Amino acid sequence: MEEGLIIGFDLCKDFCRISYFVSGQEEPSDLVFSEEDNPYVIQNSICKRKGEDVWLIGQEAYETALLGGGSIVDKLLRLVARQGFATFDGQKYSAEDLLFHFLERTLEFLFAEKKTRNVLGIMYSVQELNTTVLDAVIRCTKRLGIDRRKMHIISHTESFLYYVLSQKRELWSNISVLYDLSGDGLNYYELEVLRGMQPNVAKASRTFLEEGFSLEILDSAAGRKMADNIMTSCVDRMLKKKLISSAYLSGRGMDSCQKWGENFLRVLCQRRKVFFIENLFAKGAVYAACEYLRENSSYPFSIMCEGRIDVDISMEITQGNKQQTLALASVGNNWYETKEDFDIIPDQETAIRMKVKRLGERMPIMIEVPLDGFPKRPQKMTRVNVALSFESEKMFTVTVTDKGFGEFFPGTEQTVRKTFTIGDGV
Repeated sequence: MEEGLIIGFDLCKDFCRISYFVSGQEEPSDLVFSEEDNPYVIQNSICKRKGEDVWLIGQEAYETALLGGGSIVDKLLRLVARQGFATFDGQKYSAEDLLFHFLERTLEFLFAEKKTRNVLGIMYSVQELNTTVLDAVIRCTKRLGIDRRKMHIISHTESFLYYVLSQKRELWSNISVLYDLSGDGLNYYELEVLRGMQPNVAKASRTFLEEGFSLEILDSAAGRKMADNIMTSCVDRMLKKKLISSAYLSGRGMDSCQKWGENFLRVLCQRRKVFFIENLFAKGAVYAACEYLRENSSYPFSIMCEGRIDVDISMEITQGNKQQTLALASVGNNWYETKEDFDIIPDQETAIRMKVKRLGERMPIMIEVPLDGFPKRPQKMTRVNVALSFESEKMFTVTVTDKGFGEFFPGTEQTVRKTFTIGDGV
């Protein structure tokens, strides 16, 4: 493999972290942004210095704004999700433009430290797979000069899965769990390898726990005791009857759990291997990025988790005189990157028909996109474009567009679009 950077970018709502591989490394390294209390974390804030085309991020942005040197936007990802705007020096900037400058300045820390700008692969890890945000992140990264084929996005759940499966087998031979405690609350992740299938399935899930608490309560003795009781109760309730190979802790709330969680840790560590992992999601993203660069997978599993689909979608076509099955989507595909676009000539068909087969079900379901209203033409004299894309792992859209038939019958670009929800009769 050529020399360069393989980057895992944990892009949260309010902050981000970066881990990376360079040639010769066996494990990912964490990028240090500052010498502050949280050196591996940089806040998603950006400031434009007054009267200059200079962009500042993180703590430097806050300090400059505090001294009156510029205006600041924080919680940048939330602004991107709303497709909002901000004004600096009388000029209006879109949230996507601000995200571009933020990513540019953030990655500059890494490029400067490693003295290379050659990116072999970059994997973003996000908690929520919001299409508006994902599209903006991809467009901004392309503006940075990184090839689209080198960039991917996965969920925190999938990052957790890749991190654990990259450890020794004994740490994931049974169930592996993660408690992630941050300003956004408490999330519980669980990974299990389901054997007896071909191939075996690595299945991971995330659950937002209502027991989560504000990190501010850790500032008082009474609050720390309450936090200890809450987490101890969670472990008792959730893990009591499970065979756990490994347990992981991450997030700003867990980095001090040895000070406030005596009972919690005592219960969690009973006959279990427990690890606190700084930058777990960023490290998992690095391992996932490496997987995309390999010709052959080093993980002999079909992966099922948030961000992956649990259906096979196909359609029967005739090419020449042979009937063939055209695969459009497969179980385990990343929904955001599953896109198909092709032209076909319907032969006296009144609808585009596809088979949808869910994981674990024996029989597929037929779906149809009717061609009602399309121009009537002689047999085999209509060409249509069929496009399939996913809005989430549970929802996909099929779009059919009339392309006519060359000079004989110009296309009308008339379109029929139908959205299907998996599990709702599909």
